[in-house]
Amino acid sequence: MSLFAWVAIYTWLTRGGAWRNPIGQTLIVKTLLIAALFVPQILSLFFHLNRFDSHIVAWTDVTLIGLVTPIMIWRCLVWVRLSREDRDEDRAAGRQGGAS
Repeated sequence: MSLFAWVAIYTWLTRGGAWRNPIGQTLIVKTLLIAALFVPQILSLFFHLNRFDSHIVAWTDVTLIGLVTPIMIWRCLVWVRLSREDRDEDRAAGRQGGAS
């Protein structure tokens, strides 16, 4: 529940802007993936349905775990792209990047 609350609060504080911002999108998707990773454990605890008894639950678990890498690659690509755009804007404005 805390992960869903975080998404709701983040959306509310940004007035929905987090869903239009590339970094906000990656944060929300990663958080929702983490929440989804708990579903197989919840099924096991409350409904006695686990990955050892059901191929569907097992493949759902494997798929969710497998989604971590593509989502993190997507996040990295977004950060690199935004960093390059920022650096290009600094060069166009005649500013030097880096620490002072």
